[in-house]
Amino acid sequence: MRRLFALLATLLVLAAGASPAIAANPVPPAASTGAASAITQTAATLGGTVDPKGSATTWHVEYGTSDAYGLTTPEQPAGSGSGAAAVSVPVTGLTSATTYHFRVVATNAAGVALGADHTFTTTAPPRAPSVVTGNARATQATSATLTGSLDPRGAATSFHFEYGTTTKYGSVTADQTADGSGSRSVSAPITGLSAYTKYHFRLVATNATGTARGADRTLTTLRAPSAITIDAATPDPVIWSGSVTLTGRVSGAGVGGIGLAVERQDFPFTGPVWVPRTFSAAADGSYRVAVGPLWSAVRLRVVTRTTVKAASPPVDVASRVRVGVRRAGGTRALAGLTGTISPAVPQAAVSVQRLTPRGRWVVVQRTGVQPLGGNRSRYALTIRRPRRGTLLRVVVVPNDGGAHVRGASRELRLRGRA
Repeated sequence: MRRLFALLATLLVLAAGASPAIAANPVPPAASTGAASAITQTAATLGGTVDPKGSATTWHVEYGTSDAYGLTTPEQPAGSGSGAAAVSVPVTGLTSATTYHFRVVATNAAGVALGADHTFTTTAPPRAPSVVTGNARATQATSATLTGSLDPRGAATSFHFEYGTTTKYGSVTADQTADGSGSRSVSAPITGLSAYTKYHFRLVATNATGTARGADRTLTTLRAPSAITIDAATPDPVIWSGSVTLTGRVSGAGVGGIGLAVERQDFPFTGPVWVPRTFSAAADGSYRVAVGPLWSAVRLRVVTRTTVKAASPPVDVASRVRVGVRRAGGTRALAGLTGTISPAVPQAAVSVQRLTPRGRWVVVQRTGVQPLGGNRSRYALTIRRPRRGTLLRVVVVPNDGGAHVRGASRELRLRGRA
């Protein structure tokens, strides 16, 4: 019986010693690295999550400028519960504008858990902003939009454009604000400018650290013609194949030396409009330009070759047929006359006229025309000589619907019968 009690006592002692052995077999913790927060030039908050897995666990963060780390936060308790819990710790004494590596490390009796490597970059110290003056856009006669690029470099920044007709500027746009880091495009409209004038401009930005001024750039506003006149078209009519000279003036702002063009439409004014001449006005806006050769009646107008357009009212210039005349034999009583007409005018009426002592031209004889090659017509007739010498001319009425107007030959002296 004593042996039985002894055996039972031994088994109780062994059973009592087995429980601590089983409880002392913990599970390793779990660690996860999160994102850095509250990042400044010299500090940040680092952390993640730790799961103790039911055993007393501590944690810390390793950090440094490479994945070898080198720096460690103080060890902190994570408890002995189960489930991931957030952990975080501030770190200071960092270097500005520097990339750091970090990870969460958790430890308990069963082992060590390493979180993944993460990085963050400390902010740069405030600096004077960086500016670049850009181009002018949407330039008109009295307005434009100025552009540029700006990097506030991490500080609240105000900026504006300076502009004027010299590098002393004298005018500024309204202040605008920007913050953060990185280059961004900026712009500002300007109005009230003078037409066809050169302006200087630049971008200026200021923050608590200093002021930056962009390089000087220039723009030239557009010309602003308002009207064009054709004051004279000389001669009118123009002899067939000849030229007409237009004179007139451009009014408006910045019209000195402005580019101009003549637009032409030939009879019967239903065909295309084309440009036979381009030229420039004088310094005072006046112009004088010859247009030709003209082969029929034409419609002309003068227009500007500028972004801001102006055009004259159209003028119609007539074309006079060219009439030749020469003697073609004859007798003491009769005289022969012949000549060519340009262009060909198949329906033309021809009349021979003499000058009376009172200075009037009267018809002596009429005839028609015959065809002739080379876009010409011809006529030939015989007239009775007057008793006394006289001046003659030949007049041709083309009858071609308005393409040409009547023309007259040179005056020809004819001897009388006496």
